Amino acid sequence: MAAVVNRGEVVRRIIERTDMDQFTERVLDSFWETDEFQRFQPPRDRVREWVRWNLDLVNRWLIEGRPPTDSELETFRAHARDRAAEGIPGDVIPANFRRAARFAWGALLDAATDAERPALLDSADLLFEYVDRVSRIYFEESAKAAASAAQRGDESSARALLARIDADQAPLPEDHQLADRIGFDLARASRAFVITAPRRSAEYHLELAGQLRRRRAVAVSEGRRIVGLAMSRSPWRELELDRSAVLAQTGAAIRGERGRNLAELRIAVDVAVARGHRGEIRPEDFFAEVLLRRSPRIAGQIKARVYGPLNEELARTLDLLVQNGFERGSTAAALPVHRNTLRDRIHRISEITGVDLNSAQGRGLAWLAWLERRDSGSQPGPD
Repeated sequence: MAAVVNRGEVVRRIIERTDMDQFTERVLDSFWETDEFQRFQPPRDRVREWVRWNLDLVNRWLIEGRPPTDSELETFRAHARDRAAEGIPGDVIPANFRRAARFAWGALLDAATDAERPALLDSADLLFEYVDRVSRIYFEESAKAAASAAQRGDESSARALLARIDADQAPLPEDHQLADRIGFDLARASRAFVITAPRRSAEYHLELAGQLRRRRAVAVSEGRRIVGLAMSRSPWRELELDRSAVLAQTGAAIRGERGRNLAELRIAVDVAVARGHRGEIRPEDFFAEVLLRRSPRIAGQIKARVYGPLNEELARTLDLLVQNGFERGSTAAALPVHRNTLRDRIHRISEITGVDLNSAQGRGLAWLAWLERRDSGSQPGPD
């Protein structure tokens, strides 16, 4: 018992010396770029929150000796079911857990002093027991999902067809068989579409995808989202969609352009949902956000360039300046400050950042930085 207490005390000291936000990012980076994971285009914010929750559970077990509870294990089961519904194979997430565990264990040893390391020897056993427990859940739920998918028939076939379209590969004989069954002409141009009803379950979206296939669309569910291709506009027109649904559709396209359209529509719809939109949206209204999310490294550099050097007062001033379309009268009233004070602050922002807020180029850069700051959750809400 003394060894456990000693290990817990050592882990607690190491955690207290660690910036957990930065550590979470590093753990996320340990598996983020793997091809088998990235082809599903997971939202980084969602995965980051999931990684941090797991780290908190592991730390609790190592420090306090309390393993995951039954309710927490049920959360893993629900997560596994959702990922299976998105089409993520059952071995992908467990592989991510193993990569993350290897990284975390190495980082724990690196952060420990020579005097602390002997007390950590049994921490590896607990850490990888945690990985084994949750991995079994993913394999079990994946097996259940696979059995269920076999009964659903065309769902998996449609997913495979969309994957080949996304990769601009020639259709296989089974693709033509599926297309003939649902009445979809593979040789014709088709429209990409995405639908999500955030308040409804993955099962709801699975059923809705089936209804769309019966209306001659190649549609598949991705958890709480449906993606697909249709030869006609709005194949969902006769369906009763949930009132919270958000949907988008592109113009007709052929070959690999259809896959690129789907990737961009996913982003546009995700942004629209986060901002509380409902109904059909115009993808072109979200082109800037699509550009930023397709180039996260550049987006981060833009935000750091503009907002990085600013204190809280100047960052809020810039937020409101952008929100008010760079109109100084309404910005001064929103702060509220005198117009001369606002003028001085704008001058200081330009001086500190090197971004001329009186030029079109400078304002464009500030607007992109503001979009990234807002959508990454670093912008505070209104007072």
